[in-house]
Amino acid sequence: MDVLLFGIIAEKAGRERLAITASDTRELRARLTDAMPFLASLSYAIAVDRHLLRDDRPLNGDEEIALLPPFAGG
Repeated sequence: MDVLLFGIIAEKAGRERLAITASDTRELRARLTDAMPFLASLSYAIAVDRHLLRDDRPLNGDEEIALLPPFAGG
């Protein structure tokens, strides 16, 4: 599955997309940290099909996944 990267995450990764395979969001987080170790020290959110993830859930590979850095503003 393609994971879309935004903001500081995309800058540090040097790309805007990353191909990852995972059966659930817990495995996804682990694989993302393996691929981009700097994530361990960043606060970020995962959106699945444009909804912020609150709990772990299974993935079938057809979802739109996005890694979102912290937001600031007013």
